[in-house]
Amino acid sequence: MSKQTDQNYWGNGAVYHALLALLLLLMALHPVKAGDGVVTRITLAAILAACIWAVARERRLLAAALLLGVPAIALVFPVSGPAGIVGPALAIAMLVFICIVFLSRIAGHPVVTAGTISASLVVYLLLGVIWYLAYSLLERVSPGSFYGVAASDGVATSPELYYFSFVTLTTLGYGDIGPLSDHARSLAIGEAVIGQLYLVVLVASLVGMYLAGRQPQQGPE
Repeated sequence: MSKQTDQNYWGNGAVYHALLALLLLLMALHPVKAGDGVVTRITLAAILAACIWAVARERRLLAAALLLGVPAIALVFPVSGPAGIVGPALAIAMLVFICIVFLSRIAGHPVVTAGTISASLVVYLLLGVIWYLAYSLLERVSPGSFYGVAASDGVATSPELYYFSFVTLTTLGYGDIGPLSDHARSLAIGEAVIGQLYLVVLVASLVGMYLAGRQPQQGPE
């Protein structure tokens, strides 16, 4: 991989570190309900903006990211009417797109650096956010899809579903919140399976490469 291509893929790794920090911040701030979830929505908007930054060096990817990301950011705040459905749907599409881009970058530059580790963690945490948005969207379209969830007027203001998503991703399964509808159960099964496959296949591979002593020549610091 040439130096120019490597820079297009990774830059200096700052975007992955920034995304990881924002995702951890979202995890810390999500229970804060002040201002009808405005803190959560601001953090989600920042995550989407950072995702656009992550592909800024590649013109075709940037065009797709702008097409999905800008409307998603614009519709993060409305929580009623069609915008309350379209915004989260676009955010899901954007985050899925970014996960695919990051995974292809990791596969195309299989060396262990601070940047690749951050990118791997970002994808894992984004999976939890994607399913959280999907659960929230399902609950909005079909109320009563989950038990143990308080009624909420906004897709981005459901701490219970955010908690449920990460509990499912890690297969902890406490049982205080759970799916009732067939669609909710299918989503939960998909998240649990993909979460475990991700840890086994990708993270284990990165650890194996590190232990095997495969040192990077170029890549994010």
